[in-house]
Amino acid sequence: MHAFGEDRWLAGLFSGFMILLLTFSFAYVIYRLPLLKSRHELDSWFSREAAFLANNWILLFSAFFILFATMFPTLSEAVRGQRLTVGPPFFNQWMRPIGLVLLVLTGIAPLLAWKKSTLSNLVQQFTWPVAALIVTGAAVFALGIRVWSSGICFALCAFVGATILQEFIRGASVRKGASGSDYFTALVGLVARQQRRYGGYIVHLGIVLMFLGFAGQGYKQEKDMQLNPGEQNTVAGFTVRHDSIAVTSDDQKQMITGHVTVFRNGKQLAQMAPARWFFAKHESQPTTEVAIRRAPGEDVYIVLAAYDIGTQNATYAVTVNPLVDWIWLGFGILAIGTGIALLPERAFAFAGARVPEGVVTTSLLLLMLLLPGVARAQTVIQKDALRQQLEGDLMCTCGGCLAPMNNCPMAGACHGLKEQREKVNRMIDQGMTREQIKAAFVREHGGVDVLSAPPDEGFNRLAWALPYVAGATGAALVGLVAYRWTRRPAMPDAPAAAGAEVPVEDALAARLDDELRDLD
Repeated sequence: MHAFGEDRWLAGLFSGFMILLLTFSFAYVIYRLPLLKSRHELDSWFSREAAFLANNWILLFSAFFILFATMFPTLSEAVRGQRLTVGPPFFNQWMRPIGLVLLVLTGIAPLLAWKKSTLSNLVQQFTWPVAALIVTGAAVFALGIRVWSSGICFALCAFVGATILQEFIRGASVRKGASGSDYFTALVGLVARQQRRYGGYIVHLGIVLMFLGFAGQGYKQEKDMQLNPGEQNTVAGFTVRHDSIAVTSDDQKQMITGHVTVFRNGKQLAQMAPARWFFAKHESQPTTEVAIRRAPGEDVYIVLAAYDIGTQNATYAVTVNPLVDWIWLGFGILAIGTGIALLPERAFAFAGARVPEGVVTTSLLLLMLLLPGVARAQTVIQKDALRQQLEGDLMCTCGGCLAPMNNCPMAGACHGLKEQREKVNRMIDQGMTREQIKAAFVREHGGVDVLSAPPDEGFNRLAWALPYVAGATGAALVGLVAYRWTRRPAMPDAPAAAGAEVPVEDALAARLDDELRDLD
């Protein structure tokens, strides 16, 4: 992106593109502003809506800041006649605190209630995360970590990590008590039942790990070492010894390779081989082959910066980059969380069902059962899917929640849900089909109100047909209005008389827009 600010021709193209984009975007937003305007006020700043609002404003500020900093060299040249370079320190000075604020919101937003959070809710939700923040901050200070941004980032990562862990533990505990399964199976079922929510938490976990990698950059150390064969030097606790330089070639290139041995605390860690490659017909543009030694704590990069074949003397640029691998790990977990949130619900059908009372079954055991008999495992999966379907078909009979079995808000304390699930399990084990089980519940309950949807028969067909009729009517109405708009006659030269009635089509279109806005 910085190339757009360094080259005047590219800067002009980029500026024209941004002006065009912003003009049309803002013009369209302003045009639709009456439809986009919220009908509700913000109830409290201690709410999830407020956290999302703050998050969006911070991201908007970041976008404009990066745009400004990218174009600053060109702006400086146009205004003052002097071209200034904007490097990483300028971006880091501004974006480092912005990133920390976004990390805080990552931990705070999921714990806040919608509309308004009460004091008791705040205390209950934030006790353990704040304790993790304080303990980690004290440990960071005791260990002598004095880079302010990295120290704060480590403490905030503990805070956000504790919020995520707390949400998973609480949810898994409730599901374990309701299903009679072990914690691992309950955890998998929890993610299966609320994929978007817990997939989002996994995304947050990936962000935390990425920020750990960012924090490690505060302790990055670099050093240039000019060494003769057998000489060594030290950087960040790593001792680098230059052994030799070798010259080899193949059909495509000539390779100048430095042979290096790396030690730590007197123990040999690795033998590394940074190199320069000269490809045929491109000898003036050699490629640099960086030698990398990876580890969870830090990576060691060694570059062959200069060399002398005759004396075997070499100059190495050595970089110790702490925690950088956590950035890639965090990105992988972020991708996994996104994938979980986007998976169809049926992908988790095997984990979303209730385990019979007294039986502790884990997903690991299910995988072991696949080995002796695939058919048997397939039967178990089909039964679990049938249980999940029936829990959506049947209403909870406790009489208080008025919700299907799979959406009972009192799942952990409902007195009727447990007996109802046991009954469903017995009928499934007896080989009854989905429709037979639903019919048995209707007979026992004495009416179809035990079903979450009326059966498609008799008078109940009206309930099934009405949405389709309404949808078709609405589609026809929208089509009619759109047709009238496109066929609207040309405006007369003379203005309409004052107080003239508004055409029926316009009033209908305004009402339709108003109702569609309510649906959005």
